[in-house]
Amino acid sequence: MSRFRRQVCAAAAVLTGMALTVALPPAPASAAESIPTVTAGAMPTPQVDGIVFTVAIVGNTVYAGGRFSKARPAGVAPGGPGEVDRTNLLAFDLTTGDLLPWAPVVAGTTYTSANNPGPYCKTVGTNTYLCDTVFRIKKSPDSSKIYVGGDFDKINGVRQAKIAGFTVADGSMDTGFRPVVNSRVRGIGVTADTVYVGGGFTTANGATRTRLAAFGTDGSLKPWAPTADSEVFAVAAAAPQGKVVIGGAFGKLNGVSRRAMGAVDATSGTSVTWPASPGAGSVVTDIVTDGNGTAFMGAYDFSGVNPRFEGRGAVDIASGTKKWFDGCLGDTQAVTVSNGVVYSGSHTHDCAPLNAAPAGGPITYYRLVAETAAVSRTSTINFNHVNVGDPLPEFLPWFPNTNGGPPGSTWDNGPWSLDSNSEYVVAGGEFTTVNGQAQQGLTRFAARGVAGAVNNGPQVPFTAPTLTKNAGNPVISWTTTWDAQNSDVTYQVMRVGTSGPIYSVTQSSRPWLKPQLSYIDRAVTGGTYYVRAVDADGKAIGSPQATI
Repeated sequence: MSRFRRQVCAAAAVLTGMALTVALPPAPASAAESIPTVTAGAMPTPQVDGIVFTVAIVGNTVYAGGRFSKARPAGVAPGGPGEVDRTNLLAFDLTTGDLLPWAPVVAGTTYTSANNPGPYCKTVGTNTYLCDTVFRIKKSPDSSKIYVGGDFDKINGVRQAKIAGFTVADGSMDTGFRPVVNSRVRGIGVTADTVYVGGGFTTANGATRTRLAAFGTDGSLKPWAPTADSEVFAVAAAAPQGKVVIGGAFGKLNGVSRRAMGAVDATSGTSVTWPASPGAGSVVTDIVTDGNGTAFMGAYDFSGVNPRFEGRGAVDIASGTKKWFDGCLGDTQAVTVSNGVVYSGSHTHDCAPLNAAPAGGPITYYRLVAETAAVSRTSTINFNHVNVGDPLPEFLPWFPNTNGGPPGSTWDNGPWSLDSNSEYVVAGGEFTTVNGQAQQGLTRFAARGVAGAVNNGPQVPFTAPTLTKNAGNPVISWTTTWDAQNSDVTYQVMRVGTSGPIYSVTQSSRPWLKPQLSYIDRAVTGGTYYVRAVDADGKAIGSPQATI
């Protein structure tokens, strides 16, 4: 039994006695639970009128790409004051949230076909389509350039086929980097001298390249030419290990069976040892590295047959061996890692090995979640692709949330993209609300102590206590609440007319596990009571009153 479960079991007992008596004190939080996340309150961030598929933090600037035509300030409805044109790319200030003037016009060419290219493209007439979406933005290691990949074929009216570079200092397009790719670019990995790309293409700079290619920073095609038999979604260049980690919908890599994830040599493109393997229907959507030899990834599964990789995983890049899979269900679209925490955008709904986010719980989908990057414990059950004894991370108490998107969404995924640094986490997607408030397409969260960080504390509803009597004295019983960014909440029993709390106790909880607590007030025979819930960040709420 985990410390958290022992703590819950202890707290479920009735706490009795006089004001200073606690029969069963809470157990201390586990070391993993003490790893701090960013706060869970959304900060003011620009909005878009469509979907943000990618975000990238470069210094104090956030670059966002996707499928949209307008941007507007936080708190403004579509078409409202301050709305401006932004065509599939925009930038905003990381610390202030202010929209920046950078506004390249990313476009595609309308074409007619009997074959519908799918929902990432726009239908603009009968059998007529426009594909101009931006899927990925990655920065160079020295942060002097960003590289943008997608479906587009023009930027600012100039032909630029599927991949482009921009100079960060002045926002100008890098006219010295002009590769030509014949179809979608979805994944990008960058080293000091190479831009690796993956997607759905079959040629690059006129040469055969089967969904994977590499260019010099001058746009020249490199001989690196591994192959994938279906679309590549994610490419992560791991320069220290001399490898490129690849994820996607493929079943073969370099002609050999390799489902959804694998790695190749960064120079030759030959496959390298990679024993880690997800389920047969898995599609790896995003891969990030921590700079210390670990690749973190998210995935979805199209088969519906267990075992299926829909959550997150960590793999040692040097050996290709699994460090952990979390066993969670609910497709994951994005991952990012910072300060020992893996943040993800998904619709997580059952993490049985982690004792978290149970199916049928009070929240249907947890669309933004956090887990420890390091192994925290081992599984006690067999579930999905996790077996008894397998290493596991810890599911951390960080519970901001979004909706899935606008009515009629093809995907209803909510978040599609994440990036982070030591102080911020930025999310992009198709969501139209964050923490229940209107906010479309972009949001950001900051670490404690960062100017403007928004704490998101104890949650409502927090119902009035139930009052009964024991030997003539009031028994105050209440259901605990949960906190969006802390494991523990302190509960203060208040008697109206008495200064300060008459009793206080600290208890861990989660949205799906809210223990019952009680206290006997032996000082009086009746009164009016309520309970305050206060977290470590000073956020507090109070229950309604009850009288006996």
